[in-house]
Amino acid sequence: MGEVNDEQLVKQFLKTQELSYFDVLVRRHLGRVRVMIYPMVLNDADADDLTQEVFLRVVHHLPGFQARARFVTWLHRIALNTTYDFLRHKQRCPIVAQAELPEQPDQAAGPRAVVQQHELGDTVSRALATLSPTLRAAITLTAIEGLSVTEAARAAGCLAATMYWRVHQARKQLKAELGAELKS
Repeated sequence: MGEVNDEQLVKQFLKTQELSYFDVLVRRHLGRVRVMIYPMVLNDADADDLTQEVFLRVVHHLPGFQARARFVTWLHRIALNTTYDFLRHKQRCPIVAQAELPEQPDQAAGPRAVVQQHELGDTVSRALATLSPTLRAAITLTAIEGLSVTEAARAAGCLAATMYWRVHQARKQLKAELGAELKS
């Protein structure tokens, strides 16, 4: 089943209700969804809960998937909406960056390098926490997920020009925030 594209898996799942087709979709996209959500919520437990919620929404809304866009674009849209809903409900409580490194530092580099990489991860997380959810989504989709601006705009439900502006603003704010953090 690894050679079958996402849209074919969706079609087969809807036709047969065989969970193995949906399992392939989940295994294929679980990590990617989690990586997309974490920079927006900056908390491991919340990112894990939201990732699970995304796939619950996907299976619930899969019968409405019409393949006007690729499955992955539709999945990103659900992930963004789920995250935005969470952030709206949590709006009264500001986001506090939780230290997490996406990769483990090279232990052979020595303890100083490990500490420096950990501090850099903390600095980047704090800088991301200062962005609005829409700017965090823009930078996450383009810089972390590697989507083109057009794909990111489709996933976010906005025009490509709006996405370009959001990415520009996010980079500008991150540059200012990181410049101030690194000077201190």
